Amino acid sequence: MAPTLFVAAVVILKQLVVTASLRAGLIFGLMLASLSPAQAEAAPSVAEQRSDYLEAMSAIKSRQKNKYRRLRANLTHYPLYPYLEYTDKIYSLIRQNSDSIQGFIDQWADTPLADQLRQNWLYYLAKHHRWNEFLAMYDLNSTTSINACFYGYALYKADRLPEAYTQAQTLWLVSRSQPEECDPLFKVWRDAGLLTDDMAWQRLQLAMADNKITLARYLLRFIGRADKSLARSYIDVHRRPELIRQTRRFSADNRRQRQIILHGIERLARRDAISALATMKDYQTNHEFDTAEIESTLTSIGIRLSRTGDPDEQLDSLPVTLTGQTQLLEARIRLALQQLDWGQALVMINRLEPASQQTTRWQYWRARILAGSSDSRDRASANQIYTQISSQRDFYSFLAADIVGSPYDYQDQPTPISDEEVSNLQAMPGIRRAEELFALNELTSARREWRFTTREFSPREQQIAARVTQSWGQYHQSIRAMIDAKAWNDLAIQFPLAYHDSFKLNTQATNISLPWGIAIARQESAFMPDARSGAGAMGLMQLMPTTAEQTAQRHGVKYTSRQQLIDPETNIQLGTAYLGSLLKRFNNNRILASAAYNAGPTRVAGWLNPELPLDIWIETIPFQETRDYVQNVLMFTSIYARRLNQTLPMIDPSEWRDFYQPEASTPTSGSMPGKS
Repeated sequence: MAPTLFVAAVVILKQLVVTASLRAGLIFGLMLASLSPAQAEAAPSVAEQRSDYLEAMSAIKSRQKNKYRRLRANLTHYPLYPYLEYTDKIYSLIRQNSDSIQGFIDQWADTPLADQLRQNWLYYLAKHHRWNEFLAMYDLNSTTSINACFYGYALYKADRLPEAYTQAQTLWLVSRSQPEECDPLFKVWRDAGLLTDDMAWQRLQLAMADNKITLARYLLRFIGRADKSLARSYIDVHRRPELIRQTRRFSADNRRQRQIILHGIERLARRDAISALATMKDYQTNHEFDTAEIESTLTSIGIRLSRTGDPDEQLDSLPVTLTGQTQLLEARIRLALQQLDWGQALVMINRLEPASQQTTRWQYWRARILAGSSDSRDRASANQIYTQISSQRDFYSFLAADIVGSPYDYQDQPTPISDEEVSNLQAMPGIRRAEELFALNELTSARREWRFTTREFSPREQQIAARVTQSWGQYHQSIRAMIDAKAWNDLAIQFPLAYHDSFKLNTQATNISLPWGIAIARQESAFMPDARSGAGAMGLMQLMPTTAEQTAQRHGVKYTSRQQLIDPETNIQLGTAYLGSLLKRFNNNRILASAAYNAGPTRVAGWLNPELPLDIWIETIPFQETRDYVQNVLMFTSIYARRLNQTLPMIDPSEWRDFYQPEASTPTSGSMPGKS
């Protein structure tokens, strides 16, 4: 692979960086349970062991072997003892052999460290060309992308050529760049004449579908001469979809050309669905496309037309079978709702698969449409549907409950867990290690240890584990455990009052609702203080560093580094301040402010349509992520209000009233549906 491509790095000397700040107050008496009374009386305190552990780690990294051995002698019963042994081996790989590595793996097989050491040792062996040892140590069921490359080359060096070439092909046919360690394997595979033109094109196609343009350009060198110009056109069309309108350029009817055409049409539809449809019709006159491919492409165009309002009214004539096309049908339902075309919306709802029709979302909208009918039987049916779905816990059920005037059914069912069950789980070595790593703020290692230990837990054990991690203040971990257990109804665990005092102080200071502020954090990060999104948002309330800096300047908050955003107090202070500014900008409407927190205020301002009732506006938010986000935040806010002993509607009547200014004929008035 070209050196300019991304290369996954392996650092053999993996450091377990331990922060100096320790979390006090964690219960750790179980650590000494295995000692005799005399030993327990003489045993060092937890604080002393933590201090010795940190000092021992430092001694390993500074190559002070004698000091490390002295400190290690006092830490054999400390839960993180295997982490010391692991780090010692990592820092002395040059003096290790496969037997000593296997000995550690066997001894600490109940920790994630065993496989971590195996992967580091395999990397070391490969770098030193010890291929036979590599093959003996390699585990097909657990590997890294780099070691998978080395494995293929080790097979080649061992003259196991069919296996080596099969591994090379497997590693080749992916949409992402492979690490440079794959290059020697790919070279011998190519030299054997096994990289065919079809395989080169197939990987190009995978890269294009995954939007990996840098990889696609790199792959040009492997494309056969006959296809080189086509491949360049493929990349050009991806970057500039309007080029696909040059039909004479792509007039040849062959498989590769058709792939480029369909790819370009789908890309063009994202910008100009009308033009994409017209161009597709032109190509259909002289290209033999596969029926399924045409159906898929036209469906994508139909979804885009629906999202852009179908200005030329082409949807009804689109030659697509609607049966089973859930995404297209839902897009058309939303378009009909946006146009206040109630009859068309109901027709499209009736075309959905039965299972989709029965979801609370589409049951709500069926009832919403029937409620505006002049036929009393339809109105009675609407009320029956509202009543039926109001007995569930989700956004639409709560909307329905407000319409029929019934209380929300929170379905709160606390999980009864005994002290004995908690004690038994806390005594597990892996749980003790995870607890201590959390206490030392070694969050990555703590979560890895926790996942490894709980990976085969039963649903009951996951629920007990959730109770334990919540007692540690690791709310994200407890929520994750309840999700793994599929235990949705213990609201105290699923919706903890995390960082309550800080949220209370800062929501009061910014004049926003406490349940709403906590709900935003629950949706954003599930209370993971060091959460980072792919876009760069950080911390509990997932603030972008630029937004945080601007908010800090406006509110006089000392802010010098983005690293401050992983501090819960700072993140909550800035997050609630930003949320408060959005609330003011959008006239105290939490729904609009919530949407703006997710998608940005400029987008939301562009989406506003005061001629739509609020529930329709929410349902037709262009971004699915933002639509789901707003619905979750509103429902979570209601749940948190209940947890805080407050009685609040999910959507306040003023939010309904102030948003909507009806001019068209609709099934209901401008107030909350079903209310006058």
